[in-house]
Amino acid sequence: MSTEKIARYIVETKYEQIPDEAVDVAKKLILDTLGVALAGCDEPGSKLITEYVNEEESRPEAGVIGGGFRTLASQAAWVNGTIAHALDYDDWCIPFGGHPSVAILPAVLALGEKHQDSGKDILLSYITGFEAATKIGPVCLRHYMIGWHMTGTMGTIGAVSAAAKLLKLDIEETRTAIGIAASLAGGLKQNIGTMTKPLHAGNAARNGTIAALLAQKGFTADKSILEAPQGYCKVLGGGVDLELSKIGEGLGERYDIISSAATKPWPSCADTHTSIEIVLQLRKEHNIKPEEVDEIEVRTGPVIPSVAFHSRPQTALEGKFSMNYCVARALLDGAVVLDDFTDERVRQLEVQQIIPKVRYVDSPELASDLSAVLGSEVVIKLRDGRAFTRRQNSPKGSASNPMSWDDVCAKYWDCASLILPTRDVQTCMEMVSHLESLSDINSLMDILTFTRKETS
Repeated sequence: MSTEKIARYIVETKYEQIPDEAVDVAKKLILDTLGVALAGCDEPGSKLITEYVNEEESRPEAGVIGGGFRTLASQAAWVNGTIAHALDYDDWCIPFGGHPSVAILPAVLALGEKHQDSGKDILLSYITGFEAATKIGPVCLRHYMIGWHMTGTMGTIGAVSAAAKLLKLDIEETRTAIGIAASLAGGLKQNIGTMTKPLHAGNAARNGTIAALLAQKGFTADKSILEAPQGYCKVLGGGVDLELSKIGEGLGERYDIISSAATKPWPSCADTHTSIEIVLQLRKEHNIKPEEVDEIEVRTGPVIPSVAFHSRPQTALEGKFSMNYCVARALLDGAVVLDDFTDERVRQLEVQQIIPKVRYVDSPELASDLSAVLGSEVVIKLRDGRAFTRRQNSPKGSASNPMSWDDVCAKYWDCASLILPTRDVQTCMEMVSHLESLSDINSLMDILTFTRKETS
């Protein structure tokens, strides 16, 4: 039974069984997530959800990153998941179908802080949740194509798996927790480009936290929810028959956190990244000037246009999910940075003049290449008749071309230093780099929650 197989893996996995490389990648992803959460905590949507939770009186169990207060663990997970995804600068993973860390890590940190767990406990639970979800995700990718946002749906399963591990639930309790979480899972891709998209990550973190805590108390749910005829996989897959026997395939043997986790060098939807990279390369190699360009074709399979679909963006959030804007910005400036994603920058006249020149073209070749889900071929056509073309199957930051620890540290530093004073940026980085030696996660969360730069 698939749910039982997943639950057994969650319960029985020990820290000593985790490969050292998986631990190293986990620390890199955790540092990256904390950095983008800090940078994202002052985004408009982040401020609104932080204010909302702060106005509600609750028991102070876990800290809100950058918020200066503690709240219920489930509420802290909710806010922290949302702010960590606010910039869409966080990690992604194809077998997961979305963004794993912003759903899983906030649940683990909130419960870990509540129970004063160690860094080793955090790492084990985080990796276990990550692997459980990525062994379900490939069976469920169809539900992504019909409109479900898997950061919300699969994120809920990853979060509950990690939370169940941290709470030391037994196999039957873990099966129940997954059953509860499956009925809470949701998130629609139509909300991409709005504040609700990052809320999906927060919902997943909160859902997983609540489901595990309810199961611990004896709440009931179907214990075979993943493979059941009216269960998670089949219903979210549109009712079609799926290869449910493949759920859990490779658990404990193949670590997707090593082979598939990806971090972002650019603060936009990952679906735009290959095209951004190609445009930056062609621009530099051929000294292309924006005024010389007549048209830019972005040839892709069907996945990318279903996500980066805002063709005429007017807001910062729409810009993050606009192939037109990201390509136009790369062409105009030779770079794509955090400051490019403000309403003012998206509406800049110079970039708006380039945006209509960018268009999607279907590529049957890329559509049939499973190794190039995020691949693209870009053709830059100039007014003088010249054209420059390049194809690339995956972007920088993907598992095949990963960002190094030093790359991620530099990104973390840029993000965290927007909020924390220098000494605390450094202290947090050192804590995460030696997370397995940290006796109590609260020392890290105290800094992330209560420390802020002094502003004039």
